[in-house]
Amino acid sequence: MTETKVEVFYSKTCPHCPAQKELAKGFEEDVKVKLTDVARSKARAKHHGIRTVPTTVISGPGIDEKIGFKGVMEQEKLENAIKVAKGEEEPEILESGSLLSQIKEAVFG
Repeated sequence: MTETKVEVFYSKTCPHCPAQKELAKGFEEDVKVKLTDVARSKARAKHHGIRTVPTTVISGPGIDEKIGFKGVMEQEKLENAIKVAKGEEEPEILESGSLLSQIKEAVFG
């Protein structure tokens, strides 16, 4: 069984990154959380098409492709994305800013 993963790409100089890192760490009991400093992992960030920080990448058995979010997320949005990645919920088509519209905006390999 594939595990669900949340990876936050961040920069030490970004004023918004600490909030996203803390939000992700709050889910460590449910999913594997990885924090990736883009300055130390340039090749990994490039592979995923990361151009802005914070960017959060979510993967899991419930989805075929990774889900990507730019910026600081609301806790509820991250929680819902994790449920979708786990296969516990189906993604819904909602108004602009929904999970699926953000998936389409992100470009990941």
